[in-house]
Amino acid sequence: MKRQEGKCNHCGLIFRDGDFMEVHHIIPRANGGNDQLNNLELLHLHCHDAKHRKKINLTNLDDNPF
Repeated sequence: MKRQEGKCNHCGLIFRDGDFMEVHHIIPRANGGNDQLNNLELLHLHCHDAKHRKKINLTNLDDNPF
């Protein structure tokens, strides 16, 4: 939090008491990222969710509901 000057790296707002926070991997571990501090950032919980939200490409779907 000190490195980010108390601000969320996604929305830029200052963290306040009671805010829910998540540690986010800048480079995902699945893509070769690590757990070192220079690969981590602190985000609001809802900002972390927004970063991980993905849109579904409807052209790749078929009629199978499963």
